[in-house]
Amino acid sequence: MASSPRNSVVARPVVTVVGLGPGPAGLVTSETLDAIGAETTKFLRTSRHPSASLVDGATSFDDEYERHDTFAAVYSAIATQVAEAAVRNGRALYAVPGSPSVLEDGVRRLIADERLDVRVLSAVSFLDLAWSRLGID
Repeated sequence: MASSPRNSVVARPVVTVVGLGPGPAGLVTSETLDAIGAETTKFLRTSRHPSASLVDGATSFDDEYERHDTFAAVYSAIATQVAEAAVRNGRALYAVPGSPSVLEDGVRRLIADERLDVRVLSAVSFLDLAWSRLGID
């Protein structure tokens, strides 16, 4: 018996969010490098980061900072564009400086988008380096 459309499970588009760490490419995890290599639809929050070159062929959102008056508007525009690309293509990668879990409103917006499955890969944040250099435990 054929399954009815109501009983079939439809996979949601996947957005993989990766952090590029706080600086040099050596701080980017192998899991992140694998994710970058596996995707064809790639976005960078900014190309002004030492490890941005690892995300070859990515579309940068640097111009969004000039286009909008507030960071909230910037991150809203970025989340909308990444989500729309994922819906169109079935998947997308979004790379951010530092860690995707620290001060990333665009990532929070993607996670809140019920159309998407969002996979967030951990990364070293600038806070990790600061705490280490300051000797904070």
